[in-house]
Amino acid sequence: MSRRALVVLVGVVVLTACGPGQPDAAPPPSASPSPSPSSERSPSATPTPSPTAASPRPEPSPERAPKPLLGVDVSHHQGEIDWSRVAGDGIAFAYLKATEGSSFTDPRFATNHAAADAAGLRVGGYHYYTLCSPPEGQADHFTATLDAVPPARRPLPPVVDLELIGNCDPPPDLDTLLADVRVFVDRVESATGRRVVVYTHPDLDERYGPTPFADRLERRRWVRRPGERPPSGSWWVWQRADDARVAGVAGPVDLDVMRPPRRSS
Repeated sequence: MSRRALVVLVGVVVLTACGPGQPDAAPPPSASPSPSPSSERSPSATPTPSPTAASPRPEPSPERAPKPLLGVDVSHHQGEIDWSRVAGDGIAFAYLKATEGSSFTDPRFATNHAAADAAGLRVGGYHYYTLCSPPEGQADHFTATLDAVPPARRPLPPVVDLELIGNCDPPPDLDTLLADVRVFVDRVESATGRRVVVYTHPDLDERYGPTPFADRLERRRWVRRPGERPPSGSWWVWQRADDARVAGVAGPVDLDVMRPPRRSS
């Protein structure tokens, strides 16, 4: 057999062995036409990737807890204060003595309030409570002094300062003092619409303990505890030093720590 005849014969054998399962020609005209490349897959037909095949999402970074705020509490005893320098030294809030008893107004309250507010600090006022003086007159004097400042510039709640130092001797018994301070607190809260915060010097809590006075009144506590170790229990402001050095204040000053507001869940 010639080479050409052999090639032709082999080709016939191969074509015969392919079988009917593999079409070797275009479909007849009656068959549905094949889709064009542009219409092979509509957007709605796009398969959704399997969750296991998707790229893993990065873990969210944990939120940092808000830092406590540093502040000072002052009166006219600190003299003239450069509040811009105070703010530049990391101080975020200031409590200013407003009144004492039923007639004394701190001579620097208005000046300090205006300057501290202008420097961007959160500002509030406190009243030094006279233990043997009627509570009604003290409350009215305090709120009248606070009212001289527009409410928008008084972001911090009012504070009552309870101490034995500089007060009547002997002081009232517990029941009498507690009843009087409740009258004062209720009257101030009614006039200001704000919940009063209670500061107590340790000497007062030692005399009337063991329950902190603020807890008896069911109000937030401002606790004095010099040093680096925070007080135990619940507190809102911690007076951690009475001899701190802060830029803008000529001499030693009380340094305070305020718990940051809780984030809503």
